[in-house]
Amino acid sequence: MTGMSLDMLPLELLFDLLQHLHSIEDLLSLFSTCRTLFRACSNPNPKIVLRLAADSGRIFFRPHPHLLLAATARQLADWVVEEEHHRYLLEAAIHGGVEKLFELAIDVAGLSMDDIRRLYTYKCYVINPLNRDVDITAGPASYYGMTVSNDPETALLSWAIYGELFHHSLELAYLPFPRYKPLSSIIRFKWFVYCMPDINSFNYMKFSRDEKPQFFTKEDDSGSQEYVDRTQHLSMNEATHGFLSAPSWKEELEESPSFQATSQSLHELYVYCAMHAGLKSLELLVPGGVEKLEPELEVIAAGIRTSVHEDGENELQAGESLADSKAKRLLKLIGDPWLFNAYPTLTNDMNFTLWGTLAG
Repeated sequence: MTGMSLDMLPLELLFDLLQHLHSIEDLLSLFSTCRTLFRACSNPNPKIVLRLAADSGRIFFRPHPHLLLAATARQLADWVVEEEHHRYLLEAAIHGGVEKLFELAIDVAGLSMDDIRRLYTYKCYVINPLNRDVDITAGPASYYGMTVSNDPETALLSWAIYGELFHHSLELAYLPFPRYKPLSSIIRFKWFVYCMPDINSFNYMKFSRDEKPQFFTKEDDSGSQEYVDRTQHLSMNEATHGFLSAPSWKEELEESPSFQATSQSLHELYVYCAMHAGLKSLELLVPGGVEKLEPELEVIAAGIRTSVHEDGENELQAGESLADSKAKRLLKLIGDPWLFNAYPTLTNDMNFTLWGTLAG
């Protein structure tokens, strides 16, 4: 009896092979087995690709899960704002820390093979060089005293996750109001507390011991348990003072045509928008990044000019800034009692969750 070749098998059966793989490495091995499997499986479902990448994340996508979460946070955010129930699911996931948040992202998001290739390139040409820069300016290599950015790479990706996950709120400075209501300030604060846990935050925010998450309070007295950085807020605080601050972006953006075409009074807002653009914000800090992203920067500049024109300085009350005026109108529109500023920033949000003080 002649054996059946792969070419004779139905495509549905070949597609089903992907469900039995355990890592992204298995997927790449399957591609290279033969032409038939390459043609059948070279463009797998993005949800399958993300699951396989997550399963091998601690080896191929480090730091895990921050790198893959940064790549999927925008998809997660777009899904969350669609329904009120999704917001509750997000809040529940955030209470479980960054690992639980990534588990939710796996359920609702996906990455194509092209996305994986772009993410690998981004890691090599953006994250790795900036990791060295933060390490030298604010990390262990800076030889500062006791307070440094302990894990610059995670701080960088947390910066990107903030920009991607809360992009609906951050883009209000230059884009029309989105179809769905942005995530609330409280959810942003909870993301800081539970997904960038810091013992100082729990103390200053007066959390009782019972309120502290289990993943954070367990003792690291066993070699089998992973090290938990207990000062992630402080690490980010040092990174923002030493490197991830507005002057770093302004220095790179000053030669941009869109920056030069924007009035000086709007430069601060322009830089704010650019530095909170998620993954792209970090790309602006590496050589060639500004030139590559000039089309996106022009969208920001044009949007700011339009937004300011619509706000109209003539309608401002005495001593009131455009930001204050916009915050009042957004408060009525969004119904967010914690929205003290129309333009949230990572630094201001973190100051509140770290020290218990809120700007404004």
